[in-house]
Amino acid sequence: MNDAVQTPKDAGASHRPRKLTWGRRALFTIATPIIVGFLKLAWLTYRFRLDEDERFTELAKQNEPVVLTFWHEGIMTVGWYVARLLNQGVRVTILISPSADGELGTMILASFGSRAIRGSARRSGAAALRGLNRGILRDRQSPAIAVDGSKGPRRICKSGAIMVARMAGVPIIPIGFAARRGWRAPTWDRHLVPYPGSKIAITVGKPFLVEREMDADSLEDRRRDLEESINRLMEISEERVGVQTEAMPASTGRNEEDV
Repeated sequence: MNDAVQTPKDAGASHRPRKLTWGRRALFTIATPIIVGFLKLAWLTYRFRLDEDERFTELAKQNEPVVLTFWHEGIMTVGWYVARLLNQGVRVTILISPSADGELGTMILASFGSRAIRGSARRSGAAALRGLNRGILRDRQSPAIAVDGSKGPRRICKSGAIMVARMAGVPIIPIGFAARRGWRAPTWDRHLVPYPGSKIAITVGKPFLVEREMDADSLEDRRRDLEESINRLMEISEERVGVQTEAMPASTGRNEEDV
């Protein structure tokens, strides 16, 4: 198996990465350097302001595993921060669908030196969680999870990141972000694509641990805590770049379909 890919051993044959046709593999091979080049060029034009909680900075220096969490709409923006952590030696991993199209994400991650854990939270959620947990405990990996992905609702936190952190006994790190100027894609997450030269703020919050033993109510409380923490960091980031804070509806309760 490619070193850039891990498959949960207990995911079952139906959830393993699907084989690519030669045509799609050729397309992905051509597309990968183009996408990577676009990202690197875009990041060079941005004016980043990074504010990290000093407790997380110490954890990163010691290469202590954590669970990084953020909203799905910030994948392009937070991607710069993930690449920065990878350059510092933090072993960041990403959960990617076992679908054929997921292979493109795996190839892009490999270009930045990251490893993908292939699994579907929707179809093999327990196996995906165990795969992430195994990577933390065995290889000291730090999974980065878009906690409202993969299909929303937007900015409503799922419980998967909390479950991974509880299983592995590692801290959760909430991340907020904002861009002074940018385009919002017409997708469920209103994905943020900052304009070239835009000022971008990334705010990394303080680590917090979750209890090993939790009932359903405690899990819901921690889910809401994480959701509120990320939203506070979003507001702080928006203030730092001078944009109006976006009002979001209150969470409507548990939603555990996705990691």
